[in-house]
Amino acid sequence: MHIKQRARSKIAKLEREDAILAAAETLLRQSGYNVMTMQAVAMTACIAKGTLYLYFPSRESLVLSVYGRLFDQWIDRFASSEPDVSGADEFCRDFYRCYIDDPLFVQLTGFVITSMEPQLDRETYIKGKRAMEGRVKKLAGIVHRRLGVTPILAQKFVWGMLTIAFGATHV
Repeated sequence: MHIKQRARSKIAKLEREDAILAAAETLLRQSGYNVMTMQAVAMTACIAKGTLYLYFPSRESLVLSVYGRLFDQWIDRFASSEPDVSGADEFCRDFYRCYIDDPLFVQLTGFVITSMEPQLDRETYIKGKRAMEGRVKKLAGIVHRRLGVTPILAQKFVWGMLTIAFGATHV
């Protein structure tokens, strides 16, 4: 394994973080959370294990970041689908179809909330919750545009849909 040189610039650090997230996602898709180790992620990303801990203080924080990235990708796919929606029923069907498109995203949704959140340190937990708030607002904007409901009602609708989707991952 060839260890990469230290990332010095802001761009190089962002690229390094992206490579780490991509490596972790690949390992999660191949073998799952229980098999994925920080050492394996470091080797896959061609960095030293100590460098990995500079970016992510724990395996849980790394997986939470992978989940956030998958969530953002799902929102982008959903936003770009722009189907001809004439009502809430069609919107919900489109939401669901897009939601289940990525098996790792669905698997991590239930896992992150039930198993990982209790293990997170306070700072990582709060950061994750703030990121979720931003994602809900982005989804609420889509609901507002597609269904023509008020922004507050759109947020409530999104929280309801996410609660249902989360529950569906535990069936």
